[in-house]
Amino acid sequence: MDPQVLIEVKGLEKSLQGRKVLKGVDLSIGEGEVFIVLGRSGVGKSVLLKNMVGLMRPDAGRVLYEGKDLVRASAEEWKRVRREFAVVFQHSALFDSLSVGENVAFGLRRMTSLSGEEIRQRVKEALSLVGLEGIEEARVSQLSGGMQKRVAIARAIALRPRVIFYDEPTTGLDPIMAATIAMLILKMKKEIGSTSFIITHDLKLAFRVGTTLAMLHDGRIVFRGTPEEFQGCRDPVVRKFVEGIPD
Repeated sequence: MDPQVLIEVKGLEKSLQGRKVLKGVDLSIGEGEVFIVLGRSGVGKSVLLKNMVGLMRPDAGRVLYEGKDLVRASAEEWKRVRREFAVVFQHSALFDSLSVGENVAFGLRRMTSLSGEEIRQRVKEALSLVGLEGIEEARVSQLSGGMQKRVAIARAIALRPRVIFYDEPTTGLDPIMAATIAMLILKMKKEIGSTSFIITHDLKLAFRVGTTLAMLHDGRIVFRGTPEEFQGCRDPVVRKFVEGIPD
């Protein structure tokens, strides 16, 4: 049985600097899925994600969350949604001026009414889930890129979100750390029951963790299916991407 639809993207269009980046994107994401959008660099994957989480406003189309159109949602409605959405940005987007613990607590302090002790406990739990127990007082500058990525995931899951959006989560990481991040994504799905939406060009990540794969090309989704269907797809655009063949 297909999972219950949680997020739908319908006819999404977006132009940047006179260039049409998204030309009518349609997606349907089921609750509990690890949904991955693949595509070459520069095809608009990050633009799609930003339009879905409200960091950009589309020129046309709809983003439905539980049937509610977020494009036309009020500030108050977005406030509720942002408690259920979390984003792990490509370059982690941690605050260098704050300690690790303060970074993880940042969203909790801004978006919840938890007490100081409850926040400290949530921070501890989140860091433990990503294998970074006891580093609350460390500075971000002391951490490797892989550790920073794990702190960014801890900050996201501290809010116990319903949906986690990952922007190129393995970019810039060595193969071992990329595999670690892949395992963490699956762990978050199991531990907190989150739905995951991932944009990436990393096929290894996609095949490791994805339940549904979609491919963005020339502003539209040109494939959607299981990892097995993606690997076996004979569409020339998909084959070039899988086999790493340049245009």
